Amino acid sequence: MGTSFKSKDFLLSDACIASVKIDAHIHLYHEFLYFKSGDASYVEGTGTFRLSPGDVIVTKPHVMHAISFSGETVYSRTFIQMSPHMLSTIPHSLTRFITGRHSANSFIIPAETAEKYGLYRYFKRGAELLADRSEKNIYLAELLFREFALYANEAIEHEQKNASAPENPLITSIKEYLDSNYANALNLDEIGKRFFMSKYSICHLFKAETGITVSDYVSLKRIAAVKHAADESSSLNEIYRLCGFKDYSTFYRTVKKYTGLKPSEFYKLSPKNN
Repeated sequence: MGTSFKSKDFLLSDACIASVKIDAHIHLYHEFLYFKSGDASYVEGTGTFRLSPGDVIVTKPHVMHAISFSGETVYSRTFIQMSPHMLSTIPHSLTRFITGRHSANSFIIPAETAEKYGLYRYFKRGAELLADRSEKNIYLAELLFREFALYANEAIEHEQKNASAPENPLITSIKEYLDSNYANALNLDEIGKRFFMSKYSICHLFKAETGITVSDYVSLKRIAAVKHAADESSSLNEIYRLCGFKDYSTFYRTVKKYTGLKPSEFYKLSPKNN
């Protein structure tokens, strides 16, 4: 049994689990996942990326992602999550590749670079500290994770020059269409006709290229729109229809599925409502 700890500003989970499907989902915090073992790939909007032991995956809040598995081996990982507020207390110049407006939604720091910057020791030491939840150890873990963010930022900066392969232009076009129309009622048959494909072909291609379904992509775009609307001025009762949900029941189920929160709880996380 691994270590698991959660506080207002950060959490840590260290575990070995069965290689079962981890569906597309989002987090409310910045996530740093150290991949130890397993026949796994990381799935994000730009594609599917095979993982190697020692890789560190950095994912921004509200970015849809998933872990897919090709075999039956045990999946072992440690992850740290830090709240936007916690990272905002660090000078922006020291975290800009993690928190900056133009930083990547997600980034995989290769094992060799993670080792070069000593990232694993922060996961290991964090798990050791938080196994004993004393006030002193929790405080030390918070300091440790702040320091970790600085070196993770440097590692991403080091790797930034290694651009990933360009995305399939057809997938880019489909995403652009979904991004522009998520607030409307979307129909797979109509989407297929627009791109001269059957709905079955478009679903297969989209899943193969991105690792998530069209439905997942649209649902998570709508949830991101809910977050944006909550940060602006809309009330919860106005939001769900504006963001493409046909009724409150669908809205409730979708928000709960992808965030683990009730819509009212998700809404209250907006800085405007605190």
